[in-house]
Amino acid sequence: MPAKRPEKLAPSAPRPGQKSLYRPENEAVWASFRQLRVSSKQSQEEFGAKLGRNQSFVSAVETGVIRLDALQIRDWCKAAGVTMETWVKVLDALLAAQAALRDGDKRP
Repeated sequence: MPAKRPEKLAPSAPRPGQKSLYRPENEAVWASFRQLRVSSKQSQEEFGAKLGRNQSFVSAVETGVIRLDALQIRDWCKAAGVTMETWVKVLDALLAAQAALRDGDKRP
């Protein structure tokens, strides 16, 4: 008899030590990049041009297809006209909202 696979956790339930690629918090990361761009009143085409990339790159970042490293995040922030500290604040707010929604589901 084959070994039984462990049950999967709900997508909104992060596990300690889980690879960040699969953590639900990534949706907040992608949303933070989009929020910075939208707040700077730039289209994906305009933003891509500032980064020296095309519109599809911007879309791929904002949907999580492409993940950015620290230097790319710095470039993203500069293109949006904000500091990395501002990005962290935006990300923290989105993560808090995500957690509140997740925890709200547990209340009667």
